[in-house]
Amino acid sequence: MPRNVLLVMFLLLAGLSTTFCSSNPTPAPAGNPVTALPGSTTPTSPPPVAAGEPLVIGLLTDQTSATLGIYGPQQERGFRLGLEYATNGTMMVADRPIEIVMYDNGSDPEQAAKDAQRLIEDDGAEILIGTVSSSATVPVIDLAAEYDRILIIEPAASPLLTGEYFHENVFRTSRTSAQDALVVARTLSDMGSTFVQIAPDNTFGRGAAAGFYDAIRTEGGRFTVNDNDEDVGTIFIPLESNDFLPYLTNVIDSAADVLIVNWAGEGFVPLFRQVQELGIFDTMIVSTGMADNATLQGGYENAVGSIGQSVYHYTLPDNPINDWLVQRHQEDYGTPPDLFTAGGMAAAIMVVQSVESTGGDTSTAALIPLLEGIAFHGPNGRYQVRAEDHVMLQPLYLVRLTNVTDDEYRFFELISVLQTDYTAPPCLVSPELARCAP
Repeated sequence: MPRNVLLVMFLLLAGLSTTFCSSNPTPAPAGNPVTALPGSTTPTSPPPVAAGEPLVIGLLTDQTSATLGIYGPQQERGFRLGLEYATNGTMMVADRPIEIVMYDNGSDPEQAAKDAQRLIEDDGAEILIGTVSSSATVPVIDLAAEYDRILIIEPAASPLLTGEYFHENVFRTSRTSAQDALVVARTLSDMGSTFVQIAPDNTFGRGAAAGFYDAIRTEGGRFTVNDNDEDVGTIFIPLESNDFLPYLTNVIDSAADVLIVNWAGEGFVPLFRQVQELGIFDTMIVSTGMADNATLQGGYENAVGSIGQSVYHYTLPDNPINDWLVQRHQEDYGTPPDLFTAGGMAAAIMVVQSVESTGGDTSTAALIPLLEGIAFHGPNGRYQVRAEDHVMLQPLYLVRLTNVTDDEYRFFELISVLQTDYTAPPCLVSPELARCAP
């Protein structure tokens, strides 16, 4: 008899694919080397501003890549509606009108760096938000440090961004895949003792796999292939793959009890189709996560009745902010909010609350002390930045998938809300910085 399929994690990144901004410049061609732009000046903190001067926020996104661009409207719409909510519809903070300038980097790291530099030098961006791909976020962290700007990471999920690549100017509203891994490890610990992972061979995939590897081993699990600190029990696959047969054959040969699938983008559907065709559901517990609504409809038909973790679904939180988001999103877009809409809204609320508190001052000297430990309420409930590593602590959800056909995307039965004391990940900042508690 087939084992029950346990769907626990779907580690996704998000992107932007529709227009929302006061100005939407045409992005430069992707792939060009990052060099100083004409008229570059010595990087400095944002200059002091007078009341009434616009606050320019640079939104870094992916609207066009085949793998991650599908998540874009969610984060973009959430950010727009979050600004509306946090400013009571005025689109003003500390007597400053908010202006958004957005560039599409296609999840290309070189283009992301070029766009961040352009946002600061040409467009006068004082705060940066983004980006979609963890790999593309790494050079943006460098630019935020060089130009002394605040960067709020949303929705990239790699724990390396606030671990190995930590910088004091960089915060996040996105959860990390290490938080996801804790949920997976604790859920699966009673369902199997041996594990194997598959993941894309990029920054996101390697960061996610490392998080699961550590969490599973802490819970007493053992990996049956690539069990070392470099390969972290994982079969890595090129992100652009559409034929997964060679890799899934290795999964079958591993003879593990549990397969953990870390994936992002359009390859998810053919990947799971081949998992089904090869009979892996019959011999292993398959652990992945609950995706966005379109992916659930298109690729989860065989998973109805399974249990999994969700970052956000509009039917799960029970609070007035989520009620407002659902109503306004339905009014503007004719659909309920989706997987990463809540993250976009949370980023907007954090920006408005912090800039209001400084009286409009966006310098790192003013904002860092406020953002370290800042707490606020958003669509998922209570959010709080952990001061030592700038990780965002927030609720996650354990759900049962009941169907994939409901016209209003009411796909889930809520099992439990996983609060921050259950999902707080280890601090991964380099010991040389002496930020993590002993």
